[in-house]
Amino acid sequence: MNLIRLSVVGLAVALLMTGCGRRRSNSRVDFSQMGPSINAKRYANLEKIAARDLQCDAELSPQYLGENQYRMIGCNTEGVYELRCLMGHCAWIPDVRLRAEFDLGCGKLEFQTTKMDRVTTGVTGCGKRATYRLIRAGFGYSWVLNSAVAQDEVPAPAPTLAPADEVPVPTEL
Repeated sequence: MNLIRLSVVGLAVALLMTGCGRRRSNSRVDFSQMGPSINAKRYANLEKIAARDLQCDAELSPQYLGENQYRMIGCNTEGVYELRCLMGHCAWIPDVRLRAEFDLGCGKLEFQTTKMDRVTTGVTGCGKRATYRLIRAGFGYSWVLNSAVAQDEVPAPAPTLAPADEVPVPTEL
């Protein structure tokens, strides 16, 4: 009886070691190409966050951008997310363009971002610019407007020259 029990336990351990019984990873994503900090659990969390942010129930396509940044594409839109880990605790940083879309009043695909330092990003687009600061919000992060929204100056139109057939009349003093 003990021999049967021991062999059943041994078989269960062997199955667990070979992969049966553990959580299935997302088979369509090759984690070896997705950066050093990503795993199935973190990727599932990213998919959930991106689906909510992008308002997209369809399957999202991931693209690794380097330095723990990921672009999620789906439903004719996209979002860029960054994974930050500190002492074993990791959190996803949302796309700053989602916040800028509200503050600047134009579509996020029109924006260009400039990383100023680890927690500050500048956003420009549709003739406006603003600076955002990353703050801790509970267990995650959030972007906060850190400057007034500035209107970019539109260059004055160049003065028009007189047509070539008009000859200026010389004046005498």
